[in-house]
Amino acid sequence: MIQVSVTSTESFVARAQRSEATRVALWIAVLVGMLVLTIIRRTAGGMVMADGRMFYPYAGTLALAIVCQLALFAVLRRANRESKRLPAWLWRGTAIFDLAVAVGLLVIAAFNSPRGPIPALSAPALLLLPLLVMTSVLRLRPNFTLMTGWVGALCHGLLALRAVMVTDTKVDTVYFSYSFILALTAVAGMFVARELRRHVYEAVDEATAHEQSERQIYGMQRDLSVARDIQRGLLPSGSPSLAGFDIAGMNRPADQTGGDYYDWQPMDNGKLAVVLADVSGHGIGPALVMAVCRAYARASVPIIPDPAALLARLNELLHSDLPADRFITFALALLDQSGEVQLISAGHGPTLLHIPSTGESREFSGDGLPLGVSPVEEYGPTKLITLDQGDVLVMLTDGFFEWARPSDGEQFGIDRLRDALRASASLDAAGILRAIDETVCRFCHGAQQPDDMTAIVIKRIAPALAATNGHSIA
Repeated sequence: MIQVSVTSTESFVARAQRSEATRVALWIAVLVGMLVLTIIRRTAGGMVMADGRMFYPYAGTLALAIVCQLALFAVLRRANRESKRLPAWLWRGTAIFDLAVAVGLLVIAAFNSPRGPIPALSAPALLLLPLLVMTSVLRLRPNFTLMTGWVGALCHGLLALRAVMVTDTKVDTVYFSYSFILALTAVAGMFVARELRRHVYEAVDEATAHEQSERQIYGMQRDLSVARDIQRGLLPSGSPSLAGFDIAGMNRPADQTGGDYYDWQPMDNGKLAVVLADVSGHGIGPALVMAVCRAYARASVPIIPDPAALLARLNELLHSDLPADRFITFALALLDQSGEVQLISAGHGPTLLHIPSTGESREFSGDGLPLGVSPVEEYGPTKLITLDQGDVLVMLTDGFFEWARPSDGEQFGIDRLRDALRASASLDAAGILRAIDETVCRFCHGAQQPDDMTAIVIKRIAPALAATNGHSIA
């Protein structure tokens, strides 16, 4: 596998380019300071700057360097704002230019200073070389720093050698010691630049990993949003039409997607199949299982009118598809216009029946194993009940009564659920469903919904009212 250089990545180049803008700003400040100092020295009547041969080329070099650095700074600022990568030759060109300015000032002093070439070796311009090495660290390129210092040291050493030769002065190591120290400074600067680059490298890796993580999270959220929309599309869009019944349903998953679903489907014999199912767990996995279960149920209801045989067939199909840790509780109610209801379940309960005329409440628990547990499970017998006008049958998942309040962890429970049904039984189906849901939410206020919540309310009404009642609640 080809190893990509860190310094060739866009992230590193962008950070190095921003760092270069800082370096240029610092270098401008140094050059301006040098120019101001030069003007003060001339104004004060100093011997060196009073000489025009020294002052004008010296100050002119500084002024030219400042103008060029200002132009470079503007280019860098604009490129950084636009996230534009500047060409590599610009980096090398600015490094050569900066070094040429520092060395050029020393050369001007060495050739034009009225004090002679020996004193010129320690002119103020000499301090620009270590500053140049120090600021070159911000280029984040160790070799730049090393070469800058070594070339500066070599130039100073050559100027020292010239000074000794033209003045016929005895060679003294002190004249060359600064060149040696500058060379060592370059080596130290190289290691600092290398360490700084390593930290930037780590920052780039962290930023890249964070960006990739955010993209993955965004992609997952987008996929979940699509899955949620698809799942919502699988739920009934309106209430069913069956004379003498007012029916409403709701589904609110704990996550963006859930494993609960409800459905109703007219049969050829005039009856209405009402289904409620709860896949174990919640999230995207159970949502996929839910879609499979719904498809099997929708395909089987028209051809298998017997409730027990229908559940047996669904169980056989799902057992071959589901993993060992997945199962589905399933409740089915076959409604007839006469008010007769055939009720059967596969491990799903409770289903509540409220009879306002007598104040009686009945509870039907789950029968048999959930779907997908055993391939040979037999279901039944079917419970046969007859609903009179005003009677209410509620099919719901355990998300309602197992939701606990945060103060003491007590669950809402079946008793409170029965009381909520009794208190709202005079409302229409949608009103009953809404009242039960609001009662549970008030009781558990402040606690996060732990499980999917799905329910169907079936209310027996006068046939003349059936055309104006019945709702689905998302």
